[in-house]
Amino acid sequence: MPAAALPTKRHAAPRGFVWLSPTMLRQLNTAHIALYLCSEDSERPVLFRQADIKVDEATLEELIESKGDWLCIRATDLRDACAGMIGSLGDLVADETLSPADRFKILQVVVSFEVQRTLNAVDPAQYITLSANTSRHITTLVSETGLVPNELFAIARHDSQTFTHVTNTAGYAVMLADRLGCYSDNELKQIAMGAMLHDIGKRCIPRHILAKPGRLTDEERKLIQTHPLRGYEELVTCTEVTDQHRLMAYQHHERIDGTGYPVRIPGSEIHPWSKLLSVVDVFEALTGSRPYRRALALCEAADYVESHAGTQFDKEIAECWVAAIKCN
Repeated sequence: MPAAALPTKRHAAPRGFVWLSPTMLRQLNTAHIALYLCSEDSERPVLFRQADIKVDEATLEELIESKGDWLCIRATDLRDACAGMIGSLGDLVADETLSPADRFKILQVVVSFEVQRTLNAVDPAQYITLSANTSRHITTLVSETGLVPNELFAIARHDSQTFTHVTNTAGYAVMLADRLGCYSDNELKQIAMGAMLHDIGKRCIPRHILAKPGRLTDEERKLIQTHPLRGYEELVTCTEVTDQHRLMAYQHHERIDGTGYPVRIPGSEIHPWSKLLSVVDVFEALTGSRPYRRALALCEAADYVESHAGTQFDKEIAECWVAAIKCN
């Protein structure tokens, strides 16, 4: 297709399709996947490349240079491709021909379907294993490449999907823990794993309540506020997780001033990793789109954290995170 024929504006992907970013286009160019073109004038995507036909390098570069976000593929094809890539995720994360930001993008897309699949399974064992592996990759990427919060914010997805929230939060948690300078490499991995697991209790909350676009009723709010306890109960018999992970799930909504939930404990009784998680969990949630409110800008979310240092958040940890945001 000549460059002049390429559409220039992206809109909502049709049902059953997902947008293919330039980063993923590079990774999937040799995959057995059909590519579709989604223009403003067509009701359905138009076949751009049949499966098993590789886009030539000149066309590929044209697509990437023009920010080819209007290319899409069937969601089922992306799911199958990601399932095939999960085993080589370590190699992708270590690929120095890609920028750290692109590597995080790939990681987030590849694990997304596995997070959704394993999190919905009756037995949480698969999700725990996935969390451990993903945490290792995130920690390696952040600690070895110097990826900073602003870069992650710029390239990460920002929506209400669970896989988006937990992968972003795990990345931020490693960055904050690393900046605090008091944790070993193994502790960074364990903190990332706790961040991946912290919302596992939401498995027990009806989806229609979690995704409700309007104001929650008092009963619905109380039900959602049970997810830390439910998460702890999910993890308490799992030998693959530590007490620190369980406390991160249980305490991430507690506040330093003792007004949090589920048990309103004071800051002196909150585990340090839970205090750290609380900061980045709220920060990530504020900067993500939700059915009931707009996403805050980076500076707005940083201002919120700063204004609640010493009340909602541990003062030293909150100030460290705000400094990390504002110095980049």
